[in-house]
Amino acid sequence: MDNEVMIVVDILCETQHYRTVLNAIYECASDSILEDGCERYDVFPDVNGSQRITLIEMWRDIDTLEQHKTLSHYLQLQTSLEGRVLSVVIKTARVF
Repeated sequence: MDNEVMIVVDILCETQHYRTVLNAIYECASDSILEDGCERYDVFPDVNGSQRITLIEMWRDIDTLEQHKTLSHYLQLQTSLEGRVLSVVIKTARVF
């Protein structure tokens, strides 16, 4: 358990692309949660009308996280975000 890695991703979308981005994130999340080593992959759209989406991911270890980044659903999400988001902030922490 002391190797677990938590990822918090804060995405600010272009207004006109919000629904497209959110759908792409949900699609990636549904595939990601099935991966060996993915313990949590939650999507939180902001309820206050902003175009912000927060992801919280928990991975068994850094190796499973790095493997995740090579898979087609992750790469497809990256392509879907291009030109549709204003910012992406990723915070990574080891869980103790």
